[in-house]
Amino acid sequence: MSWNRLNRVQIAAFCSLIGTFVGCRPDSPKLPELAPGVVIKPPSDSTSDDGIITKIKAAPAKSMSGPGLAAAQGGTTVRLLKSGTHELIIPLPQAVDAQAPLWYCVRSSPANAVVEYQIRSREGNQVLSTKLKGEANQEVKIEWHAVVLIAGTSIVPNRTAPADFAVATECVQSRSEKIVQLAEKLWPKSGKAADFALNIQTHIREMKQAKQPKSLDALGILDSGANGICTANANLAAALMRAKGVPARTMAVIPPISQRLEMHRIVEYFDEGAWKVFDPSSLHADIPMKPFQYVIMAKTTKADEDLAMKLRMGAMPGCPFAQEIELLTAGITPWGQDFFWTQAKPIAEFDVTSDAAKSAADRWKQFLDGGRANEAMTAAANARTSEELSQALKQK
Repeated sequence: MSWNRLNRVQIAAFCSLIGTFVGCRPDSPKLPELAPGVVIKPPSDSTSDDGIITKIKAAPAKSMSGPGLAAAQGGTTVRLLKSGTHELIIPLPQAVDAQAPLWYCVRSSPANAVVEYQIRSREGNQVLSTKLKGEANQEVKIEWHAVVLIAGTSIVPNRTAPADFAVATECVQSRSEKIVQLAEKLWPKSGKAADFALNIQTHIREMKQAKQPKSLDALGILDSGANGICTANANLAAALMRAKGVPARTMAVIPPISQRLEMHRIVEYFDEGAWKVFDPSSLHADIPMKPFQYVIMAKTTKADEDLAMKLRMGAMPGCPFAQEIELLTAGITPWGQDFFWTQAKPIAEFDVTSDAAKSAADRWKQFLDGGRANEAMTAAANARTSEELSQALKQK
């Protein structure tokens, strides 16, 4: 969904090879600081994890239609271009807004290729840092599974300062004359941000591609006319919103519709004192979207946007930092047809009580702080009703 698969693999491999030959990252962009990590500790008995993974894979393919539990999963395959130690990061499901992860499991093949997994924080987002050690030409497959509780209302209040997302950045060029003129054209007579979002959605859907896109920033996609790249659509939508004084930011999400995607990107905008969400690519037409229509993997920061146009290994220009796979060391490249993928689907739908939602958020914080899932989290991941969930979360 983010980019033509062949083009992305070719570009990623080319960028990584540059890093190998020169011994550093292309252009050596300064990456955001990552806090010291918490090492994920493997369970003493993996049987329970095996059972949850089996249930996730066996769940029927359908779209989520209400609050409850969503199964999210994904992975990446990389090839080591030289022997040694390497590091990459991928997003984690976040405890934000109306969602709280309940359970998480990550594995690799071969298992001995991973030195350790760490949970690391960056400006409000958590990511999974994976440290690899192997021989040249070795392929390593990493796969993760999660169960995420999605409530009908907020679990973790969104206190993002609107002013932080009202200015132009490297990939959201809201002050560009082309963006300003288009925003003026699409601004509704009603003056309402929701109607503006609808007009943006319609405009993007009706765009006609004139040439192959070279980057995924707002101006790049506006120039090409391509509308099949969700990252670019979200950058353009955020730029148009900001051009009219509506704070907006992009988010990397996994729609729980049972489709296998690289990642999907949508936009949240600030209106009438609250953050609301819409999908510029029209995968969901609702404005605002409902919480159970997306699993949030990362909320883009200003630093992420500014890094988007810097040449980074394995990343297309215009893709905000740490939204998919980020290669932090040279000598490694995304590889094969499964170089990055995600999928989400419902596994249980029921009303979520405020007490259960708070307990779920507390349990996830314990996991982030300690790196080990407890029995309550495992039981909660197996819940199929509101009562079962509440009882599971009461375990010590």
